[in-house]
Amino acid sequence: MKRLITGAIAIPIVLGIVLYGSPLLFFGFVVAVALVASYEYFSMISNMGVEGFPVEGGVLSFLLLLGFYLGTQYLLLFAVLLPVVLFTTWFFRENDVKVALDPIAYTVLGVFYIAGLGGYFLLIRNLEGGSQMIVFILLLIWAGDAAAYYGGRALGKHKLMPVVSPNKTVEGAIANILGTLLAAVIVKLWFFQEFSLTHCLIVAFICGIIGQFGDFSESLIKRNCRVKDSGSLIPGHGGFLDRIDSLLFAAPAFYCYYQLFLGT
Repeated sequence: MKRLITGAIAIPIVLGIVLYGSPLLFFGFVVAVALVASYEYFSMISNMGVEGFPVEGGVLSFLLLLGFYLGTQYLLLFAVLLPVVLFTTWFFRENDVKVALDPIAYTVLGVFYIAGLGGYFLLIRNLEGGSQMIVFILLLIWAGDAAAYYGGRALGKHKLMPVVSPNKTVEGAIANILGTLLAAVIVKLWFFQEFSLTHCLIVAFICGIIGQFGDFSESLIKRNCRVKDSGSLIPGHGGFLDRIDSLLFAAPAFYCYYQLFLGT
């Protein structure tokens, strides 16, 4: 019930921002989600004894997203700032040379994992019909997640990757892909005219598979950090990172497919 109530409140808000919000509002929304997810990430890795640089990581995440928003040429400045900021931070804060690379490496991972992948939503938003494309991606992933959750609970018998995620099943993974394909057909017939049905189904299939790799990737982090959820800010859903893990992998896949096969 918590999952349903939270979804009923959050989904219209997200869709409203995507469809009707200004580019600046959407940028602010992406930044807010990324910074909360970044905080959750650094909280998780601290649970396994690794102290990253959460403040600096948050600032770098913002700058990386700002580069996506302003234009890819600004990403060159970020590429210079990243090592300078992190190594300078270590020099002034730490004194154990033997573990110098741990906080730096984990901070870099967090910045690129969350802001680097999340920034593709800003690139997609800038495309013609970008708002509808983002809604398309969201509905695909949400439908796949729901199908996997309920399909796995009802039919799941064979563990998919128990070492990483004990609750995931082969049946749930298949249900996820079927859910994304069904969502693609419905969304195409309902309002999404940008792509042909064939392209919609191909994208849905790709996102259905790679989105699950995103889910497993976050599960791997949580497994190492010995936590069940990335946070508890979303009732019934865990943390923000728990909700966007599949989207972080699906958005770059969608953007690359668009540029390779649909861009003009």
